[in-house]
Amino acid sequence: MIRPRRAAPYHRSTLLFALLGALFAAPVQADLLLATRQTVIDPGLPLTLTVVSTAGEALPDELKARIIVGVRAADVTLRAATPAQGGRRDYSAVFPTDLDGTGRLELTSAASSVLLVQLRPAPLAAGAVAITTPGAARPTTTDDQDAEPAGVVNLGRNRIGLGTHEPVYFVAGSRGDTTARFQLSFKYRIFDPEGWATELPLGELLTGLHFGYTQTSTWDWSGDSKPFRDTTYKPSFFYEFGPYRQIGSRHTVSAQAGYEHQSNGRDGIESRSIDTLFVKPSWRWDIDHNTHVGASVKLFDYTDRDPNNRDISKYRGYALVGLEVGNDDGWLLKAESYPGDQGSLQLDLSYRLKRRLLADAGAGGFLHFQYFNGYGESLIDYNRSGPAQFRVGFSIVR
Repeated sequence: MIRPRRAAPYHRSTLLFALLGALFAAPVQADLLLATRQTVIDPGLPLTLTVVSTAGEALPDELKARIIVGVRAADVTLRAATPAQGGRRDYSAVFPTDLDGTGRLELTSAASSVLLVQLRPAPLAAGAVAITTPGAARPTTTDDQDAEPAGVVNLGRNRIGLGTHEPVYFVAGSRGDTTARFQLSFKYRIFDPEGWATELPLGELLTGLHFGYTQTSTWDWSGDSKPFRDTTYKPSFFYEFGPYRQIGSRHTVSAQAGYEHQSNGRDGIESRSIDTLFVKPSWRWDIDHNTHVGASVKLFDYTDRDPNNRDISKYRGYALVGLEVGNDDGWLLKAESYPGDQGSLQLDLSYRLKRRLLADAGAGGFLHFQYFNGYGESLIDYNRSGPAQFRVGFSIVR
C-alpha cells in the first residue's frame, strides 16, 4: 500500500511563521494584507507575495514598501507579477544583499499588514568563503534554518576576474589655461577561485594575486595643437586581502600589498619614473543602507627613481591618505592627500545619474567634480605647484 507523502516539517513551519506574522502583526485598519509561503529569501532572488485589498479595489503595477532588519531599514519596490484580479494581485521584490536576519516588510504607500521574512546572509548564499572563529555558531544551512550565522566572510571571493581598480573619469576646467584630465583603470585577478590552481597545495592563496593598471593624462586645450601635457602609466602587481566582514557587522576591512611602477614614458630631461613597494589597508563602515564612510592609507617606499626626480620623496613623502563619505546611489565625496608642506590634496565629488538616462553595466554614470591643489598634479610636475584646479565632467567608476 502506498501511503501519501507527508509534508516536510520545514514547509509547515515556514507557512505557520508567515500566518502568525500576518495575524499578530497586522494593523487594526490595514487596507492591504500581505501573505507569502516563501519566508526564507536568498539575496539577489525575488520574494513572491500576494497582496489583497480589503476593500476589493484594483491594485497598481507597483507598491512602495520598506524592509526593517534590526536597526537597519531599506526601501524596496513591489512589482506586479500577475494581472489584478478582484482586489488581489501577486508581486515580487528583491532586497538589498547586505541585509540578513529576520525582517519586517510593510507597505509605505498604504496601510498594510506586516510580513515577517528571513533574509539569508549574502556572502554565504553567494558562495563566498566563510572563516568561522573558534566558539562561533556555524552558518545557516539547509538542514538548520534557525541557526544564527557567525564568523568572517570574504566578500571578494566571487568577484569577476576583470574589475574596477581606481576611478575612471573625464573632467575639464579653466584656471589659467583650459585643461582636461582623464583616467582609465582596471585590475585583473590572475588565478580564478574556481580554477585548477586552487587544487594545488596552498592554491587557494593564489587567488589573491592581481595585476593592476592605471593611466592618467593631462590634456592642454589652450595650446595651439592641444597637446597632452603629460601621461602617467602605472602598472602594478599586488596581493589583495578581502574585503572581510564579520557576519552581522557593518565594518569591512581589506588590504593590498605589492609592487608598483610609475612612468611618464618620456626620455631625456623630461623622463620621470619611480618604483615602489606598498601596503594599503582600507576600512569601510556602513552607517545605514544608504550612507557609509571609509578610510585608507597607502604606505610605500622607493626601490628605484629616475635621476630627474631623485628628490620626489620631498613632495610625495611615503604615504597617500584617503577618506570618503557618501552613498552608492547618490553623492559621494572622496579626498586623497600626500600630506606635508609640499604635498597635495585632491577632492572628488560625484553624483549618480539616473539609470534611465545612462547604462549601468557593472559600473555607473556619475556627474563628477574635481578639485586639485598642491604639488605634482602630473608626474612631470612632481616638484611644481600651480593654481588650484577646478574641473567638472563625467565618471563611470568613482
